[in-house]
Amino acid sequence: MRTTSPRGTSRRQLLAATGAGIVGLLAGCSAPGLETRTEESFEVTPEGATSARILNRNGGVTVRTGSGDAVSVAVTKRGFGVDEGVLDRISVNRSVSDGVLTLEVVYPSDVSRVSTDLRVELPDSMSLTLAEVANGGVDVRGVDGDATLRAGNGGVVAEDMPGFLTLQAGNGGIEARDVGGIDGVTAGNGSISVDIPAIRGDTEVSASNGGIDAAISPDVDAAFEARVTNGAVDVSGLELTEASISPSRVAGTLGEGGPSLTLRAGNGGIDVRRLD
Repeated sequence: MRTTSPRGTSRRQLLAATGAGIVGLLAGCSAPGLETRTEESFEVTPEGATSARILNRNGGVTVRTGSGDAVSVAVTKRGFGVDEGVLDRISVNRSVSDGVLTLEVVYPSDVSRVSTDLRVELPDSMSLTLAEVANGGVDVRGVDGDATLRAGNGGVVAEDMPGFLTLQAGNGGIEARDVGGIDGVTAGNGSISVDIPAIRGDTEVSASNGGIDAAISPDVDAAFEARVTNGAVDVSGLELTEASISPSRVAGTLGEGGPSLTLRAGNGGIDVRRLD
Protein backbone atom coordinates (compact mmCIF):
# COMPACT_ATOMS: atom_id res chain seq x y z
CA MET A 1 0.00 0.00 0.00
CA ARG A 2 1.40 3.38 -1.00
CA THR A 3 0.36 6.64 0.67
CA THR A 4 1.19 10.01 -0.81
CA SER A 5 2.12 12.99 1.32
CA PRO A 6 -0.69 15.31 2.40
CA ARG A 7 -1.44 17.88 -0.24
CA GLY A 8 -2.46 21.45 0.38
CA THR A 9 -1.77 23.32 3.58
CA SER A 10 -3.19 22.70 7.01
CA ARG A 11 -5.03 25.78 8.22
CA ARG A 12 -6.33 26.78 11.62
CA GLN A 13 -9.42 28.83 12.14
CA LEU A 14 -10.53 30.05 15.53
CA LEU A 15 -14.16 31.04 15.39
CA ALA A 16 -15.96 32.83 18.18
CA ALA A 17 -18.93 30.82 19.40
CA THR A 18 -21.36 33.71 19.75
CA GLY A 19 -24.82 34.36 18.37
CA ALA A 20 -23.34 36.99 16.07
CA GLY A 21 -21.34 34.31 14.24
CA ILE A 22 -17.74 34.85 13.24
CA VAL A 23 -16.24 37.81 15.11
CA GLY A 24 -12.60 37.38 14.26
CA LEU A 25 -9.83 35.24 12.89
CA LEU A 26 -7.11 34.61 15.45
CA ALA A 27 -3.83 32.74 15.31
CA GLY A 28 -1.51 31.13 17.81
CA CYS A 29 -3.96 30.78 20.68
CA SER A 30 -7.11 29.03 21.77
CA ALA A 31 -9.67 29.56 24.47
CA PRO A 32 -12.92 28.03 25.68
CA GLY A 33 -15.74 28.81 23.29
CA LEU A 34 -13.45 28.93 20.24
CA GLU A 35 -13.25 26.37 17.47
CA THR A 36 -9.90 25.21 16.14
CA ARG A 37 -10.00 23.57 12.72
CA THR A 38 -7.38 21.93 10.55
CA GLU A 39 -7.73 20.44 7.09
CA GLU A 40 -5.53 18.01 5.21
CA SER A 41 -5.81 15.50 2.40
CA PHE A 42 -3.92 12.45 1.17
CA GLU A 43 -4.18 9.62 -1.32
CA VAL A 44 -3.77 5.90 -0.78
CA THR A 45 -2.95 3.35 -3.47
CA PRO A 46 -4.01 0.12 -1.73
CA GLU A 47 -2.25 -2.73 -3.49
CA GLY A 48 -4.49 -5.79 -3.66
CA ALA A 49 -7.53 -4.11 -2.08
CA THR A 50 -10.87 -4.36 -3.86
CA SER A 51 -13.16 -2.99 -1.13
CA ALA A 52 -13.07 -0.50 1.73
CA ARG A 53 -14.19 -0.09 5.34
CA ILE A 54 -14.40 3.36 6.94
CA LEU A 55 -14.62 3.81 10.71
CA ASN A 56 -14.93 6.99 12.75
CA ARG A 57 -15.80 7.48 16.39
CA ASN A 58 -16.72 11.15 16.40
CA GLY A 59 -17.57 12.97 13.18
CA GLY A 60 -19.19 12.44 9.82
CA VAL A 61 -18.26 10.13 6.96
CA THR A 62 -18.99 11.03 3.33
CA VAL A 63 -18.17 8.58 0.53
CA ARG A 64 -18.26 9.21 -3.20
CA THR A 65 -16.76 7.70 -6.35
CA GLY A 66 -13.63 9.51 -7.50
CA SER A 67 -12.09 9.95 -10.92
CA GLY A 68 -8.65 8.43 -10.31
CA ASP A 69 -7.11 5.07 -9.45
CA ALA A 70 -6.25 6.00 -5.86
CA VAL A 71 -8.39 6.45 -2.76
CA SER A 72 -8.62 10.16 -1.99
CA VAL A 73 -9.22 11.23 1.62
CA ALA A 74 -10.01 14.74 2.87
CA VAL A 75 -9.79 15.18 6.65
CA THR A 76 -11.32 18.02 8.64
CA LYS A 77 -10.50 18.06 12.35
CA ARG A 78 -12.31 20.31 14.81
CA GLY A 79 -11.78 21.02 18.48
CA PHE A 80 -13.27 23.38 21.04
CA GLY A 81 -11.03 24.98 23.63
CA VAL A 82 -7.99 23.09 22.31
CA ASP A 83 -4.98 24.14 20.25
CA GLU A 84 -3.80 22.74 16.95
CA GLY A 85 -1.30 20.44 18.65
CA VAL A 86 -4.18 18.44 20.10
CA LEU A 87 -5.74 17.99 16.67
CA ASP A 88 -2.38 16.88 15.28
CA ARG A 89 -2.55 13.86 17.58
CA ILE A 90 -5.66 12.57 15.80
CA SER A 91 -4.67 10.23 12.98
CA VAL A 92 -6.26 8.21 10.19
CA ASN A 93 -4.88 4.68 10.17
CA ARG A 94 -4.67 2.82 6.85
CA SER A 95 -4.35 -0.95 6.58
CA VAL A 96 -5.13 -3.72 4.09
CA SER A 97 -6.20 -7.23 5.08
CA ASP A 98 -7.80 -9.93 2.91
CA GLY A 99 -8.34 -7.48 0.09
CA VAL A 100 -10.08 -4.88 2.28
CA LEU A 101 -8.71 -1.39 2.88
CA THR A 102 -9.60 -0.06 6.34
CA LEU A 103 -9.54 3.66 7.07
CA GLU A 104 -10.01 4.36 10.78
CA VAL A 105 -9.83 7.61 12.69
CA VAL A 106 -7.84 7.12 15.89
CA TYR A 107 -8.28 9.48 18.85
CA PRO A 108 -5.88 9.63 21.83
CA SER A 109 -7.57 8.43 25.00
CA ASP A 110 -6.97 11.73 26.81
CA VAL A 111 -8.46 13.94 24.08
CA SER A 112 -12.04 15.24 24.24
CA ARG A 113 -14.17 17.95 22.60
CA VAL A 114 -12.84 17.04 19.17
CA SER A 115 -14.32 15.58 15.99
CA THR A 116 -13.09 14.51 12.57
CA ASP A 117 -15.01 14.57 9.31
CA LEU A 118 -13.87 12.29 6.49
CA ARG A 119 -14.65 12.66 2.82
CA VAL A 120 -13.48 9.59 0.94
CA GLU A 121 -13.49 9.14 -2.82
CA LEU A 122 -13.12 5.56 -4.02
CA PRO A 123 -11.96 4.52 -7.49
CA ASP A 124 -14.46 2.75 -9.74
CA SER A 125 -12.64 -0.53 -9.13
CA MET A 126 -13.28 -0.47 -5.38
CA SER A 127 -16.51 -1.24 -3.53
CA LEU A 128 -17.64 -0.25 -0.05
CA THR A 129 -18.48 -2.83 2.62
CA LEU A 130 -18.84 -0.69 5.76
CA ALA A 131 -19.12 2.96 6.79
CA GLU A 132 -19.61 3.35 10.53
CA VAL A 133 -19.58 6.28 12.94
CA ALA A 134 -20.43 6.40 16.63
CA ASN A 135 -21.33 10.10 16.78
CA GLY A 136 -22.06 11.66 13.41
CA GLY A 137 -23.76 11.06 10.10
CA VAL A 138 -23.03 8.77 7.14
CA ASP A 139 -23.64 9.95 3.56
CA VAL A 140 -22.78 7.57 0.69
CA ARG A 141 -23.66 8.14 -2.96
CA GLY A 142 -22.66 6.58 -6.25
CA VAL A 143 -20.57 3.78 -4.72
CA ASP A 144 -20.71 0.05 -5.54
CA GLY A 145 -20.88 -2.81 -3.06
CA ASP A 146 -23.15 -4.66 -0.65
CA ALA A 147 -22.62 -2.36 2.31
CA THR A 148 -23.58 -1.65 5.90
CA LEU A 149 -24.01 2.04 6.73
CA ARG A 150 -24.25 2.65 10.47
CA ALA A 151 -24.53 5.83 12.54
CA GLY A 152 -24.86 5.67 16.30
CA ASN A 153 -25.89 9.28 16.77
CA GLY A 154 -26.68 10.77 13.37
CA GLY A 155 -28.50 10.18 10.13
CA VAL A 156 -27.77 7.84 7.22
CA VAL A 157 -28.16 8.70 3.53
CA ALA A 158 -27.65 6.20 0.69
CA GLU A 159 -28.20 7.15 -2.93
CA ASP A 160 -27.31 5.67 -6.32
CA MET A 161 -25.85 2.49 -4.81
CA PRO A 162 -26.42 -0.68 -6.87
CA GLY A 163 -25.67 -3.10 -4.02
CA PHE A 164 -27.79 -4.56 -1.22
CA LEU A 165 -27.70 -2.38 1.88
CA THR A 166 -28.06 -2.67 5.64
CA LEU A 167 -28.85 0.75 7.12
CA GLN A 168 -28.79 1.54 10.84
CA ALA A 169 -29.18 4.79 12.79
CA GLY A 170 -29.44 4.92 16.56
CA ASN A 171 -30.51 8.55 16.79
CA GLY A 172 -31.27 9.97 13.37
CA GLY A 173 -33.24 9.46 10.20
CA ILE A 174 -32.49 7.14 7.28
CA GLU A 175 -32.97 7.82 3.57
CA ALA A 176 -32.24 5.41 0.70
CA ARG A 177 -32.91 6.22 -2.94
CA ASP A 178 -31.97 4.45 -6.18
CA VAL A 179 -30.36 1.45 -4.48
CA GLY A 180 -30.00 -2.14 -5.65
CA GLY A 181 -31.76 -3.81 -2.73
CA ILE A 182 -32.40 -3.75 1.01
CA ASP A 183 -31.20 -6.31 3.55
CA GLY A 184 -32.52 -4.39 6.58
CA VAL A 185 -33.18 -0.90 7.95
CA THR A 186 -33.30 0.12 11.62
CA ALA A 187 -33.81 3.57 13.13
CA GLY A 188 -33.99 4.00 16.89
CA ASN A 189 -35.09 7.63 17.02
CA GLY A 190 -35.84 8.96 13.56
CA SER A 191 -37.92 8.46 10.44
CA ILE A 192 -37.19 6.15 7.53
CA SER A 193 -37.70 6.95 3.85
CA VAL A 194 -36.51 4.09 1.68
CA ASP A 195 -36.78 2.54 -1.76
CA ILE A 196 -37.07 -1.26 -1.74
CA PRO A 197 -36.41 -2.49 -5.29
CA ALA A 198 -35.44 -6.00 -4.17
CA ILE A 199 -34.87 -8.24 -1.16
CA ARG A 200 -32.91 -11.48 -0.96
CA GLY A 201 -34.13 -12.97 2.31
CA ASP A 202 -36.27 -12.14 5.33
CA THR A 203 -36.08 -8.35 5.61
CA GLU A 204 -37.22 -5.93 8.31
CA VAL A 205 -37.59 -2.15 8.22
CA SER A 206 -38.06 -0.86 11.76
CA ALA A 207 -38.45 2.59 13.33
CA SER A 208 -38.84 2.72 17.11
CA ASN A 209 -39.72 6.41 17.28
CA GLY A 210 -40.56 7.69 13.81
CA GLY A 211 -42.56 6.96 10.72
CA ILE A 212 -41.76 4.81 7.69
CA ASP A 213 -42.20 5.88 4.07
CA ALA A 214 -41.41 2.95 1.79
CA ALA A 215 -41.57 2.56 -1.98
CA ILE A 216 -41.66 -1.13 -2.95
CA SER A 217 -41.02 -2.45 -6.44
CA PRO A 218 -43.81 -4.50 -8.05
CA ASP A 219 -41.12 -7.09 -8.80
CA VAL A 220 -40.72 -7.94 -5.10
CA ASP A 221 -42.16 -11.34 -4.15
CA ALA A 222 -42.66 -11.52 -0.39
CA ALA A 223 -44.88 -12.27 2.57
CA PHE A 224 -45.65 -8.68 3.55
CA GLU A 225 -46.57 -7.20 6.92
CA ALA A 226 -46.81 -3.58 8.12
CA ARG A 227 -47.50 -3.00 11.81
CA VAL A 228 -47.67 0.12 13.99
CA THR A 229 -48.03 0.63 17.73
CA ASN A 230 -49.04 4.29 17.69
CA GLY A 231 -49.95 5.47 14.20
CA ALA A 232 -51.74 4.49 11.00
CA VAL A 233 -50.91 2.17 8.09
CA ASP A 234 -51.51 3.17 4.47
CA VAL A 235 -50.59 0.60 1.82
CA SER A 236 -52.94 1.84 -0.87
CA GLY A 237 -50.08 1.88 -3.36
CA LEU A 238 -49.50 -1.88 -3.09
CA GLU A 239 -51.16 -4.80 -4.82
CA LEU A 240 -51.67 -7.36 -2.06
CA THR A 241 -53.40 -10.71 -2.30
CA GLU A 242 -54.83 -12.63 0.65
CA ALA A 243 -54.78 -9.35 2.55
CA SER A 244 -55.58 -9.00 6.24
CA ILE A 245 -56.31 -5.39 7.18
CA SER A 246 -56.83 -3.62 10.50
CA PRO A 247 -56.10 -0.03 11.65
CA SER A 248 -52.70 -1.00 13.05
CA ARG A 249 -51.69 -3.93 10.85
CA VAL A 250 -51.79 -4.91 7.19
CA ALA A 251 -50.53 -8.27 5.94
CA GLY A 252 -50.69 -10.08 2.64
CA THR A 253 -48.77 -11.50 -0.29
CA LEU A 254 -46.67 -9.49 -2.70
CA GLY A 255 -46.35 -11.08 -6.13
CA GLU A 256 -45.72 -14.81 -5.85
CA GLY A 257 -44.85 -14.63 -2.17
CA GLY A 258 -41.50 -15.53 -0.69
CA PRO A 259 -39.34 -14.33 2.19
CA SER A 260 -40.87 -11.99 4.74
CA LEU A 261 -40.82 -8.23 4.28
CA THR A 262 -41.83 -6.63 7.57
CA LEU A 263 -42.30 -2.93 8.32
CA ARG A 264 -42.63 -1.95 11.99
CA ALA A 265 -43.15 1.52 13.48
CA GLY A 266 -43.39 1.99 17.23
CA ASN A 267 -44.39 5.65 17.33
CA GLY A 268 -45.28 6.83 13.84
CA GLY A 269 -47.22 5.89 10.76
CA ILE A 270 -46.35 3.66 7.82
CA ASP A 271 -46.97 4.83 4.26
CA VAL A 272 -46.22 2.38 1.45
CA ARG A 273 -46.35 3.13 -2.26
CA ARG A 274 -45.34 1.51 -5.51
CA LEU A 275 -41.76 2.07 -6.68
CA ASP A 276 -41.80 2.95 -10.37
